[in-house]
Order: sequence, then structure tokens, then C-alpha cells
Amino acid sequence: MKRRFVIASVAALAVATILFMPLRTIVAGDGVTARKVDGIIWDGSIRDLRLGKLPLGDVNARLLLSPLFMGRVEILLSRGNAQYVPGITGSVSRGISGVSVNNLSATLPVGALFAPFPAENIQFEGFSARFAAGKCMDAGGQVRLTLSDTMPGLNLQNGMLGQPRCDGAQLLLPLVSQSAMERTDIRLSADGSYTVAVTLDADRGDQAAVLNIAGFRPVAGGYRLDQKGRF
Repeated sequence: MKRRFVIASVAALAVATILFMPLRTIVAGDGVTARKVDGIIWDGSIRDLRLGKLPLGDVNARLLLSPLFMGRVEILLSRGNAQYVPGITGSVSRGISGVSVNNLSATLPVGALFAPFPAENIQFEGFSARFAAGKCMDAGGQVRLTLSDTMPGLNLQNGMLGQPRCDGAQLLLPLVSQSAMERTDIRLSADGSYTVAVTLDADRGDQAAVLNIAGFRPVAGGYRLDQKGRF
């Protein structure tokens, strides 16, 4: 009888530990940082969440139960729309099948990452991507890169739009302007490194000085900007 009581007590303690585990125990690591994490894994909040250098801001977070039975830890992130702060919905997961971002809809600032190229925001709509063993395995959804108007003569009010896909081991975001005269290829690797190649077709001699300041160099048929970095 006493043995059964001890076993039951240990089991109850284990369940209570899991049920009331702080959210911060599963948030940190692999380039993920936050100013403050409150609550438990089933209902918490994260302040100033950042994926490497990419700021996500304040979000609500909770662990999803069903993926645990398939060997995955999946955290749902959400935030409602507010003035000057677009909402976020989507999840990130890790398990035996790799690391993934699932059905993400968000608008994130990328100006600091791509400077001096005048990128402003990157918009994800139903975006998903999965990496396993250091390789991109699958990707989908839609991505739009919006730009500021700081480069005279470069009319990209509608931004650049494209559908993500895997290109070898990397995730490729092939973005094209409405006129198809401007293209941006963003390649992301599993280790957090990235490259950006921006190509402007046609002769833009009247913009040469401004383009040079922004980091573009003349190539056959137009101008090109190449950058690389790490999130």
C-alpha cells in the first residue's frame, strides 16, 4: 500500500512539473533570445522575441499538445494587429523530422539586415519551411519584400513577390517586382547564414550615382547588389 502511494505521489509530482513548467525552459537557444518570458508552457508571453538579428517583438506563446505524440515540440506564436505593429500567427517546431516554421503570417522589419539596400519589411503569408540534417526539405506559401522610397527613380511601391522553395540545401526566396525588371534572390542556410542578390535590369545611367552609393555595381544588362550575413 505504501509503495503504491509513493508511486502515485511521484507520478502526480511529475505531471504537475510538466503542467506548470515555465515557458522560458523551452524558448531559449539556437539564436532565439527574449527580454522577458512569462507564464507556463501552455499559456505564456514573450517580450522582445528575436530570431538572431530578426525582431519579432512581443508575442503570446503556448506549447501544442498533439505534436508531442509525434516526437515534435511545437510552439504556437500569436499577436493581434495593433497600430504600427502588425499581427503574427504561426508556429515553430523541432523534432526527429527537423526544424520547421509552419503557416507563418507576419510582417517583419529587415532594414537593418539588408542595409544599404532600402529594404523595409518582409511579409510572410502562409509561409512554411522545414530543415533536416542541415538541408532545406520543403517550403511553401508567399513572401513579399517591401522597400522604402529612399532610392530615387526606383519604383517598387508594390514590392517584390515570390513563392519560397528549396534550392539544393538552401531555402530560396525568389522575389520579382511587378514589372519583372527587378529581382531579389534571398538564400537561407540551416546555420543562419544568408545571401542576398538584387538584380536591376536595363540601363539606369541616370541613377548610377545613387545605385553606387547603395552598393550596386554595373553588370551586363543592368546593376547588381550582393550581400551576405547571418541572422
